[in-house]
Amino acid sequence: MVTKENTAVSTLVQEFNLLVDEPLKKYTSFKIGGPADLLAMPKDKLELNKLLTKSSALNIPVTLFGGGTNILITDKGIRGLVVITKFLKSKIHIIQSNLQEKTIYAETGDRLSKVCLFAIEHSLSGLEHAAGIPGTVGGAIMMNAGTSSWDISNIIESIDVLDQETLTFKTLKRNELDFSYRQLNQSGIIVAATFKLTEKPREKIEKIFKENLVKKNAAQPVSAASAGCFFKNPSLGNSAGELIEKSGLKGMRINDAMVSLKHANFIVNTNNANCEDILLLKQHIQKIVFKKFHIKLETEVRLEGE
Repeated sequence: MVTKENTAVSTLVQEFNLLVDEPLKKYTSFKIGGPADLLAMPKDKLELNKLLTKSSALNIPVTLFGGGTNILITDKGIRGLVVITKFLKSKIHIIQSNLQEKTIYAETGDRLSKVCLFAIEHSLSGLEHAAGIPGTVGGAIMMNAGTSSWDISNIIESIDVLDQETLTFKTLKRNELDFSYRQLNQSGIIVAATFKLTEKPREKIEKIFKENLVKKNAAQPVSAASAGCFFKNPSLGNSAGELIEKSGLKGMRINDAMVSLKHANFIVNTNNANCEDILLLKQHIQKIVFKKFHIKLETEVRLEGE
């Protein structure tokens, strides 16, 4: 455990206005999570670089997340330094264009929904399929967020990352990136990204965006405390939600953790669930689905902490 009593750590706390023993449930959509020894919310990538350089010199372990929408934090919390990147923002803007295509730039902490609206306002198609996907640009790229027919990797042109070993910034082009289902298999901290979009009539883009948003809001418990879809969909056959529903698990609960009645692939915190409740319910779902269908569901939500 990192303690503030350590003189070097105390200096770090003061220099970067770090929060000490800060409960992390306030920073996640699940509303679950024990304390971080130290918590930082850098305002730009240079502050992030300086913070990580000094933390590395002190051998302080670092955990990063953005909007906290696809993460489950343990009840004991996270040791070392937690860095929340959702405040790393800049003005979303067009950096390159040709006759049919335009490239837009956004930083890791920009809300994905805000980037979608920027694209619509500039009659650019490609992001309307992300309607209703929560969280930040960085988180969406790390999880290769998407729908059953579209992934954000489809429109990525490049990402800017901070290399955690060399603590230098570099740009990775699309052909250098290794995306898989709901995952970017790449080291480095995403600080910005560019998206290649296509010019189309604004009304058509807006229509598709609104239709996707209505579908998502109708089918998913968007106002509940959750981390989005909890399990990855199997590569073949029924979706995870269909398998869970056909196993009769809708509404199943352990204390305040419950399988959503609206969408079976959502585990929701109905009041004051803790991480242990969520994990016990997860294990029960996996056990019942495997018993009935011989399919092992894999989690999509990221688990962090001790």
